[in-house]
Order: sequence, then structure tokens, then C-alpha cells
Amino acid sequence: MIRLSYTLRKRTDQDIQEFITWRYEGNYSFYDNPIQEEKVNGFLESGNREGFYSVIDREGRLAGNCEFFQVGDETEDIMGVGIQMKPALTGKGEGKLFFHSIIEEGRRKLGYDHLELAVVDFNVRAISVYERAGFVQKGEFQNNIRGQEYRFIIMEKDW
Repeated sequence: MIRLSYTLRKRTDQDIQEFITWRYEGNYSFYDNPIQEEKVNGFLESGNREGFYSVIDREGRLAGNCEFFQVGDETEDIMGVGIQMKPALTGKGEGKLFFHSIIEEGRRKLGYDHLELAVVDFNVRAISVYERAGFVQKGEFQNNIRGQEYRFIIMEKDW
């Protein structure tokens, strides 16, 4: 059993203001928040939304964010998740604990038995974390982002 190193809390305005400044290095600059108007607007509107959380480390410091949302139509009971780790924390071996904490606390808060996510195919670090957490590939899709086509992998896990 992995102990939870991170916890979820309601987003604060201060958290959101930090999220919208996050920039990543190399290929991961794909995830830069300030260059994506739809992400910035989504963060600015997310403060009081159900299922949208800040991720906090044991010392109470902001470590990331996550969003749980309904996938498909309302007749299906399929939950999706999006996660983002603070840029300064990426690539340091914390991904497994970070992700595990989010999905386990999310299960306690939301009660899901099936979870899906989408990840861009070049993000091998994240894919490895998800696979080690028991997620398997379900499908894929193409998406045009800022004028460039990207392949995304859909992964899922049942409990």
C-alpha cells in the first residue's frame, strides 16, 4: 500500500493565479498554461466547480491540480481525470505518488469504479506512471492544438 503523499483541496484564487503561469521545458512546453487561452479561461472559471481541485503536498505547498469530469453522455457512469504537476516537481520521481494520491483520494470523494484519461503520445513519463498504476490503453484520437496535430492515447482502469 502506497501512503498518500498529496491531498486534494478546493482551489483558491491564489492557486489559480499560480496555475496560469506554469511553463514546462522541452517537449513538455506543449503543456504550458499561459499560451493556451482555453486553459487560462478554464482555470479562471474553476474556483467553485465540483470536481476541480488543487493538489497539496504534506507541508501544504501547492504541487499541482486535477479535474474530475463526466465522460460521454449522462447515461454512462464514466469518470475522467486530468492532472497537472507543478513544473518544478516534474521529472524527479514523484509522479507515481502524485498520481496515486489523486486517484485514490478522488475515489473516496467521488466514488467512481472506472476512470479514464487522455495523454499525448510523446509524454512517455506520464504513460509509464499510468501503466504502473494499472491503467491500460483503450483507444486513441487525433487533436489539432495550436495548428499542429497530436495523437492522444486514452487509458482506463476499473476497480
